[in-house]
Amino acid sequence: MRKREHYRYFSVLADSDEPIVADNRLSIAKTLWIPIIDFNFLQSIVANRKPENINIKVIGRCRPLTPEEGNRGAKSVVKVSGDKISVESGGKEQSFSFDGAYGGDVSNDQIFKEKCEPMLQRAIEGYNVTLMAWGHTNSGKSYLMSGTEGNPGLAPCFIRNLWRNINEKSNREFFITVSYLEVLDEKMSDLLNPHTNPMKIRHHPHKGIFVDGLSEFVVHNWEEMNEMYQQGSRARKMGATDLSVHRARAHSVFTIVVDQRERQSSKVGLRSVINLVDLAGPDTGGSSDRNIVAGVQGFLNVLNALGGPKKGNAIPHRDSVITRVLQESLGGNAVTMLFAVVSPVDKAHTETVNTLQYASYAKSAKNHVKANMDETSEIIVDLRDEIAKLRDKISATPTPNKDDVLKMEDLVQDLQIAKKSTWAERERLSKKYEEERKTNLANKGILDWVMDSMRKGNVELQEKMILLQKEKDQVTMQYKERRRVVDELNTELQRKIAEYSKYTEAGKQSESETKKRVTSIQDVKDRLKKETEGLKQLKQQLKDVTDKQKQEREEARAQVTALKGNTELRQQVEKEERQRIEKENKAMIADELEKMKRDLETEKSEIQLRVANNKSYSVQEGAQIEIQLAEMKLEKPIVTLKLQALEQEKERLVSELDEVYKLHKDELEFQKLKHLETFRSYREMFEEQKAAMDQRYRQLLEDAIQDAVFLSSRNNELQEENQALQQQNAEMRDTITKLGGRLPAQPGFSN
Repeated sequence: MRKREHYRYFSVLADSDEPIVADNRLSIAKTLWIPIIDFNFLQSIVANRKPENINIKVIGRCRPLTPEEGNRGAKSVVKVSGDKISVESGGKEQSFSFDGAYGGDVSNDQIFKEKCEPMLQRAIEGYNVTLMAWGHTNSGKSYLMSGTEGNPGLAPCFIRNLWRNINEKSNREFFITVSYLEVLDEKMSDLLNPHTNPMKIRHHPHKGIFVDGLSEFVVHNWEEMNEMYQQGSRARKMGATDLSVHRARAHSVFTIVVDQRERQSSKVGLRSVINLVDLAGPDTGGSSDRNIVAGVQGFLNVLNALGGPKKGNAIPHRDSVITRVLQESLGGNAVTMLFAVVSPVDKAHTETVNTLQYASYAKSAKNHVKANMDETSEIIVDLRDEIAKLRDKISATPTPNKDDVLKMEDLVQDLQIAKKSTWAERERLSKKYEEERKTNLANKGILDWVMDSMRKGNVELQEKMILLQKEKDQVTMQYKERRRVVDELNTELQRKIAEYSKYTEAGKQSESETKKRVTSIQDVKDRLKKETEGLKQLKQQLKDVTDKQKQEREEARAQVTALKGNTELRQQVEKEERQRIEKENKAMIADELEKMKRDLETEKSEIQLRVANNKSYSVQEGAQIEIQLAEMKLEKPIVTLKLQALEQEKERLVSELDEVYKLHKDELEFQKLKHLETFRSYREMFEEQKAAMDQRYRQLLEDAIQDAVFLSSRNNELQEENQALQQQNAEMRDTITKLGGRLPAQPGFSN
């Protein structure tokens, strides 16, 4: 019996109701090619493989009113009581019952402990698990899934507790990978490795639904997994051109794949796929674009078919990308929990009722779940055997059957996918993606924000900038208040001076009133002087804070510039990556050649055995063998020529790539020289203009000094003339007084 038949026999046995007793342990272990030491683990797998039908769990969550909503006079129309959520409108009340309901006063951690921990246990047992948050815009979905530092969301709580459970399973080996997908207007993006390569949704009998082209990264502890989740979330925000629209229509799926097996045991293990999903609300923004409508309405169509008015119809998973990705979670092989998140605001009444209505449809939906076995190694062996037999069959006939050729192509594709599912291959691809990721994030200009190497520095820088901004805002408010007081005192002083002037001009002055008014003016002057001094101090303090902010920004900019790799370093990294891949490919070819040699030796031995047993060949068989031998001899030089052509093509591409790098480097050097020349030119112009301005300033200063000297001299002359005129006037008054008021006779005039 072949190994593939053993595998099939195990599948039938695992789905049967016949108990496994200790007496037939040996026979079962031999039949399944599994050592007896794995019997307890094997028995748990068999027990858990029996499918079961379970409903999608639905949890209602209503966030609290925000302070801004309270200040605008918004009212809460949502009540949470037990497992019910009630919505009031126009004196009427609509109630919806779920598997749980929470108000805004309940923390995310409490919700996780009460509702999500059982889901975590199912994931450890090998079941697929999905947690989804869904609701209209501004209902609090992202806050529920991601949370804050003080109140972590469901995703960080799930990640932390998943690793806590894994660390307790000391008798098992675990292999964990993560990926982060975003779907916006039916377009998929890789949030952890934002490449531009095409991505397609595929279905494989072993892997199920998966996104071909989505990068998977191996993680070794909960810190690495949590960092991946946070990095993807930051990339999602920083990569958006229109953040408000982006948040309203974008779905995100953070996927964790957990593979496990007993230590030092068989190759059969368990696999569970965990999806942490932040779904976009059903808001199209009034757009009629087909992709936008499909992206936000596809989920509603599936809920309608699962438990709504269209229940019983075909489930339209293919109507949208997100429902196709989550096909196993919506009516398939996954333990699913949907969080219906609503806003309590009275103006959002219609959206709230709509969300709760569709959530009740999901509550009626059933999934068909079972534990998932990881049989990658056995499948690879079986596929290779089938491919070898089919190849022999095709080569044995002059005109190959078209169905056999198509079947062989499918088997080869399945083998390639299965090879990518091995732990070693996934580890290798993860390292490759990690290098690509840095380049892709740098090309988008968000490397420094997203990568772990900048995370702590960014947090510290942000905290400094926030504190400086708060200090600046506080000083600015004090400065504005002091400025207002100074302006008021100036106005008051001008008013009092004007009143005093009118009072003195009136002529009715009393000593006490005059003293009172002068004292009042002096008090205002003293207060104004004091406030003006305080205003100067605040102005200097504000300048100091602004200078600190400027210095922090310059240091941050210098840090970012220092972390960006240069072209030569990137070229070296890519060259080493190409050499490593080439080395691995050569090793793989060597392994295949060695395998072919072993197969050839085996075939020779069988032929010699048949000859020893007096096996005779007919003329027709001999002719057929000679034909095959001639074809193989002809095929050998053709393959050799193809390899030589590929080698030449590789050398040409490497040469062209090196030439491109060289040209790029030369171009950069040329640009640097041009920039340096431009800088020098601007510097020379600046120095010339500065010298001209200095010369002009000195000339103006000299002219001003000369004018000041001239004016001072002229002022002295005028003062002397004025004194002479005053002396003449005094002498004239004395003369008139002596003459009794008569003017003295002028020369040439008579009385």
